[in-house]
This record gives sequence, C-alpha cells and structure tokens, in this order.
Amino acid sequence: MVPLDVAATWTRMLSVTAGAPAAIGAPGPATRIRGKAALSWIEGPWLGILDFQGVKRCEREVLDPWLSEHAEPLLLVRHLLLSKPLVDDVFIDLTPQAREAMPEGWRDAPRPVLILAPAGRSRPERRREYLVALSQLRIPLVAGGSELWAIREFDVELLLALAQLADPAERAAFRAALDPSQTRLFDQQLPAARAAVLDDLVGARDEEGAVAADLDGLSSLHPNAHPLALYSAVERAHNRRRAEKERTQFSARTIEARLSARGFPEPGGPCTPAFAQRACAIEPLLPGDLQRLFDADELLAFRGGD
Repeated sequence: MVPLDVAATWTRMLSVTAGAPAAIGAPGPATRIRGKAALSWIEGPWLGILDFQGVKRCEREVLDPWLSEHAEPLLLVRHLLLSKPLVDDVFIDLTPQAREAMPEGWRDAPRPVLILAPAGRSRPERRREYLVALSQLRIPLVAGGSELWAIREFDVELLLALAQLADPAERAAFRAALDPSQTRLFDQQLPAARAAVLDDLVGARDEEGAVAADLDGLSSLHPNAHPLALYSAVERAHNRRRAEKERTQFSARTIEARLSARGFPEPGGPCTPAFAQRACAIEPLLPGDLQRLFDADELLAFRGGD
C-alpha cells in the first residue's frame, strides 16, 4: 500500500462530494449537453483508455485490482468499455470484462474514444503517441471516426486513496486517524466520493468555465453534432487565443484542436451580423464570447460536425 496523507485526502474527498470535479476535460458518455446524454449521439458504449504512464509501480499495484474488481463494473454501467491500462507503449486491448460485455458488432463501427490520463503526470509528447497508436489500429472501431477521440484528466491521488480505502484494514486505519467527530461523516462520505469520482471519469460532472459555456452555446446552434466534435471546435477556438508559447503541438486535449496549437497564429474572420442575430436570439452574449462562439461555429461547419 501507499502511505496516505489523511488530512489532505479527507479534505479532497469532502471537496469532491461538495461538487469539485475529480476529472476534467473532454465530454464523456455520461455528459449531458442541453439535457441530452452524450451516449445518445452514437449508439453503444464508448472506448475508455486509462493511461498509467507517470503512475508509480506501487500505485499501479493498488489501482489495477481495484479497477478490475470495483470500478470497471460500475464504469460499464456508465457506458464505458475499458482497455487494459497503458503504461509505456500505447497498445490498446480490451479488458476481459469489457470483451465479455462488448455488444455484438461493436468493433465494426467507429466509436468515440476517451483517454483517461493522470493529471500532471503525463509528458506533453504522450499525446503524439496516442495519435500514432490510434492511426495504426486498422479496425473499423477507429478507422472511420478517429477524430472523435479526446482526453479527460483525472485526479490519480484521489483515485488511489479510494482504491486503498476499499480494503477493510486500510479503511479502519484511516478512520482511526480522523478526529472522532468526523468518523460518522467519513462513513457517509466515502461511498459518495467513490460515486462522484466514477461520474467524473465518464463526464457526468465537470468544471464550470468559458469552455463549458461555449460548448453549451454551440450545442444549441448545432443540436445534432456529436459532443466531441463540439468540444474540438470550442477548444480550437480557445487555443487560437493562447499566447504563442502556450500553443504547442501537444497542448490540446483533442485531435481537432491540435491544428490550432502548432505555435502559429490561426486567424479567424469577424463575427457576422447574421450569426450574431442567430446566437443572441438563444442567449445574450458579450462581444468577446460571441466572437469565440462564431470561431467555433465556423470550425465545426468546416469539419462537417453537424
């Protein structure tokens, strides 16, 4: 087992059960945009790829059995089929549980791919390795729809803590280290934190911000576009506004947004009166927000996202 900082872990658990996200980034199958579940855009579950590069061996030894026994069955319920976790080489193979649960014909059509990467642990170049590995998979699962992949980053320390607390002895030791006034609350919050983290992994909860607001706005204009296509266009519009040093080739969370992240300015045209009237009829927008949404709309239309 890995020693846990009781105070820090307990504080993080409480923050997550209070609404703070434990994973952020691109939408997952449980994401709801304008009340519509992301799963409904493409029939069948998504492919989830956990990347453990940057996760220590002792941490993997705790996470692997917990994921298989406790987490994966619940992620399957949340419409995410898992591959075997990646470590160094990016080699994609479904877990035994995922193969058993895989619907008939699932491999024969493009599916959205959600890569779950440990926040703050991955090298920027890792994203190039994802792209190469996915492009080399000569199967219909990704061959016809490989642009529908993106990255969510998860709190590996919290996931590790929940994995250890699934063990009765570890749970008892952690509970004994808490202030006695907190033990009853701990008993209530532990299952709530576990449920919240699993929801976050598949995109049911996310951070608030300009990206989320633009994603919601763009989806109102293009209700039939896939959430990952919407997110790609929004992220690319945001990347245009990054400082040159921040627009690196590997900074983006989606394939589409990488096109605007090569260190070169990518100019966009001014918002047209027709678009302004169309967008503001749904919701009043500030000029800067309107221009960003216009950029995303243009990018989505260019790639045929509708």
